[in-house]
Amino acid sequence: MDFSAWGAVFTQWPTDWFIIGGVAALMALDAMRSGSARAASLALSLPVTLFLLEALPEAMFVGSMVAGLTSPMEQLVIFVVLFVAAYLAAHRIIFTFSDGGGVVQALIAGLAGAVVLIVVWLQVPGLQSIWHFGDQVQAVFGEAYRFWWLIAAYAGLAFVRS
Repeated sequence: MDFSAWGAVFTQWPTDWFIIGGVAALMALDAMRSGSARAASLALSLPVTLFLLEALPEAMFVGSMVAGLTSPMEQLVIFVVLFVAAYLAAHRIIFTFSDGGGVVQALIAGLAGAVVLIVVWLQVPGLQSIWHFGDQVQAVFGEAYRFWWLIAAYAGLAFVRS
């Protein structure tokens, strides 16, 4: 068996796919350990954060202050603050735990959480400044297919709810 051919296959893959696989694996391991609540909280809070980020410049009192913050790092800080608040709220709303989850449910929860993370990551300029995914990932998770990826992710999380 030619093992050098297998090595060539992995060197041809873009780093993006290894990062996505690693995030999905970490989320799946966490879902196996403590249920799908964290993956579901992440999947629900990321789009909410995106919505809040887009609505923030028109908000009373803070809109004019936030409108002046245009650098990617400033936008990233605003995104992180909004995300933490949305995540804590979503987690408090849906937290449940059950020992009966299983490996398949954990894998589905991990993949669903990673899909939502990638779809939202591609929409936030501040996050793009940290890591810019390649053309292949942008084609798969970009504008044309993001609605369907999100629908599939939420359907998966609804299926595996512990």
